Amino acid sequence: MKRFYTLIVFFALTIIIAGSLNIFYVNAATITNATSSLQSQVDSYNQQIVTLNQQIANYQAQLKKIGSDKKTLQSAINALDLQRKTLETQAEVTQRQIDATQIQIQQIGGEITDTENTIQSEQAALAPYLRDLQKNDNKPLIIQLLSSNTITDAWNDLSANLQVQEGIQNKMKELQVQKDSLNNSKNNSQIKQAILTSQKQLLSSQQKSLLITEQAKSQLLAETKMQESAYQKLLAAAEAQLKSFSAFVQNAGGSKLLGSQTVCDAWGCYYSQRDSAWGNDSLNGTKYTLASDGCLVTSMAMVMTHYGYRDVTPVTINSNPANFATYYPAYLLYTIEVDGVSATRKSASIDATLATGNPIIVGIKAYGGTHFVVLVSGSNGNYIMRDPYLENGKDVSFTDHYSLRSIFSITKVVIN
Repeated sequence: MKRFYTLIVFFALTIIIAGSLNIFYVNAATITNATSSLQSQVDSYNQQIVTLNQQIANYQAQLKKIGSDKKTLQSAINALDLQRKTLETQAEVTQRQIDATQIQIQQIGGEITDTENTIQSEQAALAPYLRDLQKNDNKPLIIQLLSSNTITDAWNDLSANLQVQEGIQNKMKELQVQKDSLNNSKNNSQIKQAILTSQKQLLSSQQKSLLITEQAKSQLLAETKMQESAYQKLLAAAEAQLKSFSAFVQNAGGSKLLGSQTVCDAWGCYYSQRDSAWGNDSLNGTKYTLASDGCLVTSMAMVMTHYGYRDVTPVTINSNPANFATYYPAYLLYTIEVDGVSATRKSASIDATLATGNPIIVGIKAYGGTHFVVLVSGSNGNYIMRDPYLENGKDVSFTDHYSLRSIFSITKVVIN
């Protein structure tokens, strides 16, 4: 009777293993078909991305051909249109990347579900036989021998039991492999989710840059009223500003680079336009540099850190061409896109704004040129500033270096 029971267990285990293999092959075939369908969609998106990148390269080549030669209103409009097309296409690329990542997450999700179901089914099927085997293992060897009809039957029973145990152990190893695969799939899913989040943030930033470019064109058309003479005045004003920045730096002591200037505290970060980390960087690809003409860019970066965008540096602002006027690439626009938000300089009162704990950016006339600094506190003419030009220009007295009468521009920064 004992031998008959053992054979039944062995036979049942064989059926379970064979059945589970059959389930595996059926599931594998289903997964393969589903994966193939999803992968074809991913491949399609990737091919679209290749085509879109070719379009971007074409637009950028045209922009490069136009270069800085925007001496007429029409050339400036053409450049803005090309910039808009470039940004639109870049956003399309990011959207296709998002679509592909979402499908990959769906693929991994399907694999996770199928693996979990397979593991649960096989564990449930093995459970009763594991319990029976455990009961049999708990019987002393002498009892197992005495319960058999003959010595031969006893040894056959023991041999069958060993084979059953070996079969179960092999199956448990296979289950462990599937569990490891499941954990890997879950880790991959988390990685893809992080990539998806980053891609969505990039898309949002690109869409805001696109909006800024469209607004820049609308503003240009509104300011010039499609009159070439009005455009030439804008061009002259932008050129004059950059020349006056250069004059200030030259007369104040030059654009010698400085080391170890950045200091961050509870207020935000102090940056120097002459910091060796970026001072020699070209201002938006022009002949100007951050060291010589980056006072406004650097002041804006400091203010952004005050508002919680602590990763923003002058390089962050300078690296986005949409932040600069297309008709004069080194001229910083009043509205810029930084770290996923729009920041606009608007006219304000010094004391009223400082009283709220918020900073003020002031333009000053000094050393035969112009310069921008950040006022961080004070009232009634006694102000503490962060000067992007001065060496160690963090939290110094404004009137120790400049006259109140030298102020010609007063703006606060509004985050949209």
